[in-house]
Amino acid sequence: MIEHGAPSVCVSIVHYRNPDLLDACLQSFVEHPPTLPFRVVVVDNSASTHSVKERVERYPFVELREAKTNIGFSAGNNRGVEGATEDYYFFLNPDTKIFESTLENLVSFMERTPSAGALGPTNIGPDGIIQFSCRKFPNIWTVLANRYSFLTRFFPNNPISNRYLQTELDRGETQEVDWVSGAALMMRSEDFKNLRGFDEDYFLYSEDVDLCYRIHQIGKKVYFFPGSKIVHAIGGASGKSRYRSLWERHRSMYTFFRKHYSRDIPLLDLITLFGVLSRATLFLFLESVGRSPHR
Repeated sequence: MIEHGAPSVCVSIVHYRNPDLLDACLQSFVEHPPTLPFRVVVVDNSASTHSVKERVERYPFVELREAKTNIGFSAGNNRGVEGATEDYYFFLNPDTKIFESTLENLVSFMERTPSAGALGPTNIGPDGIIQFSCRKFPNIWTVLANRYSFLTRFFPNNPISNRYLQTELDRGETQEVDWVSGAALMMRSEDFKNLRGFDEDYFLYSEDVDLCYRIHQIGKKVYFFPGSKIVHAIGGASGKSRYRSLWERHRSMYTFFRKHYSRDIPLLDLITLFGVLSRATLFLFLESVGRSPHR
């Protein structure tokens, strides 16, 4: 039963060439229907070649917005909430599924926590393992120690990776963090509008890091909240374009550095660019021979 005057939520889902995953995501809203006013907007970035119109029409709570070209994750989400009048925005990957009370618990926390600028639930893999969905802001060493790096893969307990991935964090406790994954991220609509949404210089990846960074800059906090959960099949949303995804991941790394960490020191910028390009080249080669560590 929806209470009169209950906060409302606009759920934005950006889809690209994976209708089965999208269908499963939308079906989870049928299996676990939110008890507050909500609306789902699907922005289809592959409408020109792989339209999901027939599938989406089966869900009366979904509005479909078809992009003429692949406009990316940031621009897609900005379009998803364009004109929205709901109190909250929930940005959700199409390779996810919600549980019972996922939205309600997130909204309840936001309602009682005015300082919260963004909130992320626990992300659980299909294997039942809790994912690293909240982390420290990257630094110059992160290129060596992110989730897919060789340092993390072969030396999983090294202090650089542990710091960035927050491996020792108690993920059973609600706590302030630097940033939460854009696979499932809730914000007040007012805050999102004040920040002018996702930065569209990021086509794919790091847009969530950038958004959370700017949330901290306006004096608000980012929280990890285990009282709400989703299932997330990591890579499912980007697996159809692996080479493009790899390239955009690395381009976004450098974009974030230039926007927030550069001190206009040419040598430092050049070293960082060289490091990111070297890593991108290596990962693209490994992908070509079927040895990429993020498979």
